[in-house]
Amino acid sequence: HAIGKVKAWNSSTQLWETADRKKRPPQLGSPNEPITFYADMVEYPNVDLAVQHQVRHDFLAVKLFYEGAWRLVPLPVILHRQAQMALAESQAESARITDATNQIKARKNPKEAWAAEERAAVRPQTWRALSLSLYARRDKQYPDGLRFSLHVPFEKWIDAPKKAKVQFVADPGMPLVAVDLGVNRLAVMGAFLNDRLMATKFIQGGELNHKRHRLLSVINNKRSQSGRLQANVQDNIDLWKKVRNIDEDAARQVARRIVDFAIVHEAKVIVLEYLRGYRSPKERMSRSGRKNHKRAYWLRGKIMKWVRDLAFREGIVTVERNPAYTSQMCPHCHTQGERTGHHFICQNPAHSYHADADFVGMMNLYRKWNGTFIYPRKQKRADEPKPAQAIA
Repeated sequence: HAIGKVKAWNSSTQLWETADRKKRPPQLGSPNEPITFYADMVEYPNVDLAVQHQVRHDFLAVKLFYEGAWRLVPLPVILHRQAQMALAESQAESARITDATNQIKARKNPKEAWAAEERAAVRPQTWRALSLSLYARRDKQYPDGLRFSLHVPFEKWIDAPKKAKVQFVADPGMPLVAVDLGVNRLAVMGAFLNDRLMATKFIQGGELNHKRHRLLSVINNKRSQSGRLQANVQDNIDLWKKVRNIDEDAARQVARRIVDFAIVHEAKVIVLEYLRGYRSPKERMSRSGRKNHKRAYWLRGKIMKWVRDLAFREGIVTVERNPAYTSQMCPHCHTQGERTGHHFICQNPAHSYHADADFVGMMNLYRKWNGTFIYPRKQKRADEPKPAQAIA
């Protein structure tokens, strides 16, 4: 790995010198970059390569230049059950692709082009592990103050789904999931089929907000006791790391539940709301309360990011719609109502309707998807002059 870096730096330096030195000179790189093990250097044995008496570990056999020769060296790792299953399936898929490739090469001329069926046969149909990287990070809880971790990327072949507009033109009543994201209520999901609501699901976020607000309050109290902060020095590193971790974990879990809900109802499209820039609340709040509100709003963006990623893996398209007036208009009579907290009341005297405001927002997002949403009309006062009279 180090020899490759030096060779790459040497060739880049020679190229830079021949190009009249117009740009910044190449850098050799920092020594703390991760070490990469390519896919053909790693094996995942089904049995342990060493006898364990007290603590049982899993092992990865990595091909290393060890004692003057290239050898498979067992490295002890700690894997949870899901990772064990994923690596076992990956090894089986890699073996299948290798066998299929050898069979195709054996019966074909090396210069003969492969057919579409043959190219499809060697594509990964399940998740397959690629080149993994070894990271070292400082952690006092581990020996020598270093914690090593292996990052294993996976790949799988997925047919790109058609655009949402094309699918809607072909089937206006297609199965679909609309999602309204919020601060205190993380998500409200609704599954639609042939313009009918088939199922709903609520994901609450009060416990997460309370936990985050408690951590931010501790951070603010410690800051007030510390006095003026030093420039470019991060304070309360462990607490801020914990806040980021709980937000990231919540975003992944909520996104996973949204995509699973779409898979259960065979949805082809997920409709989300378009997020604008953050606006601070007008009511009076404590400093930790404002930070909590801001981070809760940022959490919606993280959820949308993970929903797009997880949905694309399943062949589901995600689209965004403008959330303006979605929680203020009645989804049945298209009359502007009144929202008080989480409660919505329709102002139409001939139509007594009240429901959860986030549920109403989800319904109106679906209306915006199929083009049946009606925006409120601007009512002019009786004494307001007409535009022509005002100009005259």
